[in-house]
Amino acid sequence: MKEFFIVLIVTSACVATKYLSTDELTSVFTRAGKNELNENDWGVIEDLTEILYLPKDNVNYDKLFASRSNLFCVLCRTVFAALTDLVRNGANDKSLVDSITLICNRLSIVTPKVCHGAVFLNVPIINYIIRTTPAAEPGTFCGIFFQSIHDSDNCRFNDDRFNWRVELPPIVEIPPVKYNNAKPLTVAVITDAHIDPLYEPFGVADCSEPVCCRKGQTTRNFKYTYNQDTDEEVVLKSLSEVNGQPVIDIDAGKTLRHNRKLTKNNKNNENHIPAGYWGDYRDCDSPVWAYDDVIDRMHATHQDIDIIYYMGDTIDHHVWETTYELIDEVNLYLVDKLRKTFGDNVPVIAAIGNHESQPTNQFAPQRITQAYLNTTWLYESLARKWGSYLTEEAKNTLRKHGDFSMAVRPGLRVISLNTNIAYKNNWWLVFDPTDAKNHLDWLIRELYKAEQAGEKVHILSHIPPGVHDLTYTWTREYNRIVNRFQKTIAAEFNGHTHSDEFKIFYSNENKSVPIAVSWGAGSASAYSNNNVNYKIAIISPTNYAPLSITNYVYNLTEANLTPNRRPHWFKLYDIKNTYGISDLSPAAMNDLVYSMVTDKKYLLDIYSAFQTRLSDTRWQNCDEICKINNLCRIVVTVLFDRELCNKLTDLYFSLK
Repeated sequence: MKEFFIVLIVTSACVATKYLSTDELTSVFTRAGKNELNENDWGVIEDLTEILYLPKDNVNYDKLFASRSNLFCVLCRTVFAALTDLVRNGANDKSLVDSITLICNRLSIVTPKVCHGAVFLNVPIINYIIRTTPAAEPGTFCGIFFQSIHDSDNCRFNDDRFNWRVELPPIVEIPPVKYNNAKPLTVAVITDAHIDPLYEPFGVADCSEPVCCRKGQTTRNFKYTYNQDTDEEVVLKSLSEVNGQPVIDIDAGKTLRHNRKLTKNNKNNENHIPAGYWGDYRDCDSPVWAYDDVIDRMHATHQDIDIIYYMGDTIDHHVWETTYELIDEVNLYLVDKLRKTFGDNVPVIAAIGNHESQPTNQFAPQRITQAYLNTTWLYESLARKWGSYLTEEAKNTLRKHGDFSMAVRPGLRVISLNTNIAYKNNWWLVFDPTDAKNHLDWLIRELYKAEQAGEKVHILSHIPPGVHDLTYTWTREYNRIVNRFQKTIAAEFNGHTHSDEFKIFYSNENKSVPIAVSWGAGSASAYSNNNVNYKIAIISPTNYAPLSITNYVYNLTEANLTPNRRPHWFKLYDIKNTYGISDLSPAAMNDLVYSMVTDKKYLLDIYSAFQTRLSDTRWQNCDEICKINNLCRIVVTVLFDRELCNKLTDLYFSLK
């Protein structure tokens, strides 16, 4: 969503003074929304564009967004304050789309297609929310959008609607149930296919749009150059305070423009290397045939697969040009390929990814029924596509809110949880924060029924717990649910991050006691700087906990050297043998984590290398801070709760 945000905020400065207050920025953006800008205003906008420029090459975006968060938050609040003024004074979708697109096109930050698409798809939702929701304050939009892993004051918002809690049933001791299954369950785990039906092999991989390797794209025009050593200092100093109020030094844009003209543009030849046949490490999605190969190899290599878990994100990252028809077509292709390859006897149980919606990331509450605003179309569409694998009850709940629950084996229930409704890029969060609570209330009811029936549960969800992509309230309450039902939840599987990782939940009463593990699936797409993978999990026939998890990958560089030959898949690791642990219990995984910072630090090196499945463009550049950050993601399952992260960090550096 960063493309849509930049499109908006470049219109927020249009007066010829060096320092612009937030009030001035708001009033200026309001004028921009009315198409009342003059040439002097355009010059100031261009200066602001220099300040806001986001480099594309070799940049740690998490670090960059963290350092610029104060600046982005100030500008975001002025933009949404102006949008609120415009909407509540009668501005309609068309006038807003036309004015914002006009400015975006003139600045040539991205192509006109990206400008119009990003604005056209998102403005109607924001307009509706502002018109119908008096509590939808600019600070709430921005505080959620720019939340980070740290509980910082830079973009804090006060909205009591987010202070909800779920009610948990009292614990009742249920006699354990013994299952008489003959053999372990073999589960294939895949996620994040990101199929691009317009992928062009040997096409443009360094294009003029945010995502590349697609038919019709052109080579990037290096209008801006970026020098981290000099640019960031100027950018950060552009925000200051006058009389306790934030102001923007627009002249910083002139300084940056001058510096960039003096910077020699020494782009590596690799930027001009054509797109690979089997995919590309750069910002490109997957060709259809690469996805096909994942499924075909999985089927040919593992004849004993009992069930397939798919964690979502089927659609590509070209978020400015998604359509209902394209989403429907690609979602159908994904499941049809699985069905034709594995037959009807191997069920596919899926979770919904944030890229499945239209527009991307937007998941409206069930009561929103208006055309082009509701999400019911997606839920009903997926119920038809996945229907042959689902019970009638599962299809009914899927149609209503995108979650479902069903027994897949005697004693084993799978719950597909729609975490996208709590995603920070979902504008509908500002409309009704308690819609997220409704989904967790449903989850509690399903877990309680499973507990009463003596069933074990696998939870499938696209976005993993504890990440800054989910709201704090959701992560806190979900953690309480896992604590309450720790004896019922046998495993959890996630996608979204494209990283090969796991997460450990700890007791709320004693942070030193691990109680559950959530397993990240990686990605069946190389986007971006990853090798493609799938996993095979062997599940215990007695308690349905994972006995082993093995990861299979191929090297993308090697595969693209021989485009006429299918990729060479190999076993990257199996967790128990590679890490030297006896089992995959929460206690064993917790012991492994502590070994990574004490007596077996080389295991942290291995873990960090495996995050990208030994990507040729990424894992070698992971320094000590990068490795510690990878480790911290394991133990943070409640956003902002970094107590164990800090403890592990201290251990790591104290024992050097």
